[in-house]
Parts: sequence; structure tokens; C-alpha cells
Amino acid sequence: GFLMARVYAPYPKWFGTAFKQLPCAAELYPLLQQALAAQTWPERGDWLAAAYEKLAILHNALGLTDPMPEQTRDFFGRPLRVMALHGFADALLHGIQDPVVRQIAQRRPIGSIDQFSDSTELLEGTEWRTAVRAFYQ
Repeated sequence: GFLMARVYAPYPKWFGTAFKQLPCAAELYPLLQQALAAQTWPERGDWLAAAYEKLAILHNALGLTDPMPEQTRDFFGRPLRVMALHGFADALLHGIQDPVVRQIAQRRPIGSIDQFSDSTELLEGTEWRTAVRAFYQ
């Protein structure tokens, strides 16, 4: 939701509050609430599958890739519904034109710094930038 809306996700304390302000929240939040309230794993899986399908529809509406599947499928015949996530990532990677950005993305993506560290010193300290930059080169 945050990436689709081109909004930075806040630190964990404010994540839920910020999520509810995203354009997709009206559709996704109730599905995620139902998943959290589910009493059984099959029920939880059904609500999560509905959220995955909604995210796929929202992805397709962005027009960043060719249309991607919007329906979940069984996970190798097991009673779990999944979305073809690597297909989404691969399609997005294919659309990157900048060679430097493409090179970064083709390595095992680690995301932005705030996705792998919650350290204020690392996030804000300029003395760490050279060391952190090495993760992306």
C-alpha cells in the first residue's frame, strides 16, 4: 500500500495510523482486520487471499506492468491460497530503465535502509552512509 501510494511508511509506532490514511485503506483495512480476528487458520487464509487479490487489482490499476493475475491459487495442492509474488517483482524489475537502478534491483533486494534497520543512529548518522551504500553496490 505505501509503495503503491508513493508514501514512505513511518516507523512501527505510527504504521497502522498511517496505513489507514492510504487510498487503498478503505478496501484493504477491513480485509486485514478480518484476518486478524479470524479464529481458524483457514478463515485467516481466506481473508488474506482476499487482501492479496485486492492488492493485485490495485497493482494492475497502476499500469506499471502488463496485467498480472488477480486471483490467488492453491499452494502446490495444499489448502493455502497464494499469489504469484515473484511474477509481480519480475515484471516490475523488467520495467526499470535506469541501468544503475536495475543493477541494484537485480541483486537480492534488501529494500530501503529502514526496512532492514530500526536504528536511529544508522538512519540519521551521516558517518554511516558510506558503509550503508556498499549494500547497494
